Amino acid sequence: MSAGYALLITIVGCGLAAALEGLCAGRNVKPFFASLKFPPYSAPLWVWSIIGGLYYLLFGFIIYRLLRLENSALRTTAFALVVFMMVVNALTNYIIFRVRNLHLSLIVGCLFPFLDVTLLLLLVQLDTLAAWSLVPYLIYRVYAVWWGYALWKSNRSVAAL
Repeated sequence: MSAGYALLITIVGCGLAAALEGLCAGRNVKPFFASLKFPPYSAPLWVWSIIGGLYYLLFGFIIYRLLRLENSALRTTAFALVVFMMVVNALTNYIIFRVRNLHLSLIVGCLFPFLDVTLLLLLVQLDTLAAWSLVPYLIYRVYAVWWGYALWKSNRSVAAL
């Protein structure tokens, strides 16, 4: 696929995923965040926005690299996994901010490392640079799972959560 077409698909795909994420979160993100008890070493809401931006840059880079590869079953599998991960990531906002179920969010968050490692294994076979670019995300994922657990634990006495 040409570089221009791959870039266009990447931008549109990430834009749609970000829009879905915003739609799933709804309009009450700040008030809900303000109602929570946070564990130590929690990032403030504005830092989560930066993390979200970096997430889309990283996954956009991976999508672009995958689209530039020759078509193969392995590439199609990796691409489908990335799309699945981005959709589930967006839907998780629905669980957190609309359903307000931190326990279910924790369960989903604990399943993500399996998808992350699967993606890494696919990328190692397809594109070394894309695989290495995923490493900071994998390190972040350790924090994210810990944070999700600590957030749930800190707020499990609240009836709505």
